[in-house]
Formats: sequence, C-alpha cells, structure tokens
Amino acid sequence: MSREIDRLGDTSALGNACIEYAPADTDLPEGVKAVHFDADGTIAFKNDAGGAAVTGYPVARGVPLLFVPRRITAMSGATKCYLVL
Repeated sequence: MSREIDRLGDTSALGNACIEYAPADTDLPEGVKAVHFDADGTIAFKNDAGGAAVTGYPVARGVPLLFVPRRITAMSGATKCYLVL
C-alpha cells in the first residue's frame, strides 16, 4: 500500500499535504481542509469576497482553526501560516 493511500485512509488526518501560505486579500486555494500557524497570535480574515475583515481573531500555535475562512488577510505574532490540503 502506498504512503499516500495510507494517509488518505487515516481518519485522524485532515488532509494529505501542507503548504505555507502568505496572507493576502485573495481567496484561499480550492480544497483547503484546515489552517494552522507556527505561533500564538491573531489574524484578520474574511468569510466572503466582498465582506469586511474580522480582525484580532486569536490563533494558537499548531492548533487548526475550527473553520476555513475564504481569505486570511493578515496575521500578527505568528510568522508562518500553513494550509492543509
């Protein structure tokens, strides 16, 4: 059995790939299953393209967000953002 198939069958895994992402006022890529950060801090995000940003939302190091926003526009404290695909 291949490693990729092993990961896809693991019920504790959120996805099978992780990429670094630079916050911007653009939509997250298709297929994002989770978002996490390398340090505690806060983020600004948008739930829809034309909506206002929610600012000061707390994030914890290595803990996935409970939701996947449409856009992550900024972060403070954390220096890296990761998307799980």
